[in-house]
Amino acid sequence: MLRELERTLNVSGDPKRAVAVNRQGFPVHADSRIWRHAEPFLKLLIVCATAVLLFAAWNSLGSPRGVRSLSQTGVSYIWHYFLACYGLVVFGSLGWRLILWRRYRAEPAPADAELPSLSLIIPAYNEGALVGECIRAAAASDYPGDRFEIIAIDDGSTDDTWRHIEAAACEVGDRVQVTVLRHAVNRGKRQALHLGFSHARGDIWATTDSDSLLRPEALRCGVAPMRRDPRVVCVAGCVEALNAGHNLFTRFMKCYYSLSFKFVRAYQAAFDGVFCAPGALSLYRASAVRGVLGEWMNQRFLGQACATGEDRAMTNLLLREGGLTAYQQNAVVMSRAPESYSGMAKMFLRWARSNIRETIVTCRFLFTRFRAGPLFAFRLNMVLVMLSLLVSPVLISHSAALAMVSDGFVLRYVAAMLAFSILMAVVYYINERDGDWVWLLVYQAFSVACFSWVMPYAAMTLRNTGWLTRGNGRERNGELDEIAASAAVTGAHAFS
Repeated sequence: MLRELERTLNVSGDPKRAVAVNRQGFPVHADSRIWRHAEPFLKLLIVCATAVLLFAAWNSLGSPRGVRSLSQTGVSYIWHYFLACYGLVVFGSLGWRLILWRRYRAEPAPADAELPSLSLIIPAYNEGALVGECIRAAAASDYPGDRFEIIAIDDGSTDDTWRHIEAAACEVGDRVQVTVLRHAVNRGKRQALHLGFSHARGDIWATTDSDSLLRPEALRCGVAPMRRDPRVVCVAGCVEALNAGHNLFTRFMKCYYSLSFKFVRAYQAAFDGVFCAPGALSLYRASAVRGVLGEWMNQRFLGQACATGEDRAMTNLLLREGGLTAYQQNAVVMSRAPESYSGMAKMFLRWARSNIRETIVTCRFLFTRFRAGPLFAFRLNMVLVMLSLLVSPVLISHSAALAMVSDGFVLRYVAAMLAFSILMAVVYYINERDGDWVWLLVYQAFSVACFSWVMPYAAMTLRNTGWLTRGNGRERNGELDEIAASAAVTGAHAFS
């Protein structure tokens, strides 16, 4: 085992905050002394509180008062039947997805002789020192140097990003060919990626974010599905939190990433229908991307140029053209996660707008014969996604109304959330085998309380295309500064 040579890397943008990393650029988390001592007791408290709430909810089921109060709310029988039917659909689909998830197996990494030429594109904007670590980690990839190139683009940064790109490129230039490019002014991530694509010479084009560190085997494992099946045109990597040990928010994000990739994309891979290859690590067949590159670059929605959601948009276009999309759990990239409520809210809002927009785009071809082979599972999954987008805000509003007029409803609602959280915690533990599953027992309640506004607000502001997460005065669209601050009053500040 290589001896870890620790040095300091500022992954938060705050000089007072740092995380130790080893020689390969991967984090060696150093939690605060308070967290190290308090975390086991906090986890124990959460488990005990969960048990007490579930016991209290179970006892309340037989309470005549609760049943009588619920019947006095005036909810129509049609609404009751709808809720019952939707509940059956949700739990039935969850069972189906669990079966697909358990069947998932990552493809083994190909041998050297089977590896295609690969170009890795790294767009960066005001990333500072972390982009240098990103390039160094990429250069340490277990991939033959004669078939591998790195293309790093500074998208008009106003800080020292360009200096770090040049320094890292010089440092690793003897191991891998590195091309560095620069926009005079900030033009957006799509423009930066397009510049990189125009210089790429590989048969496979991979993209990673400048705040992400690739594991050495990530690219080799990532190309495996495309080697196995020529119909596969896009592969999603597996994202983990780079700064998972920083605070409670990053612990939540660690759990969120685990479920989003090691559960959600794992079951989507069963029907070759991963509908979003993440910006943190995506691999594309270059010939397929060339066929949709112009349309992707010029995408417009509601009269506005699309500045965000470039990863989902590219995956959508490749699906529409008949390609298969896959997921590789052993192609791991560690990406910086938001460290505050405001950061999470801005990220979720950006994702929500892209999700709504691209789901609408998907509907345009979903029920056409857009590719050969069975399509039922892919279509069913997308219909379920659309239902969740439409119904979830209504159910949350309905539950809030019931909470004000129905005795015992809040307790039963919390118990239902806990039951779902326990199931997700089991999924998490099977995937990760660590004690952070406990955070999922409270994350669902935190999400409902603090992020229920995100999807409705995103639907009402689809024309807003700001990136939102380029802070410190660099983001031109600052709409979330006030929204996130006011939403934090719901109690999210208690987690800081």
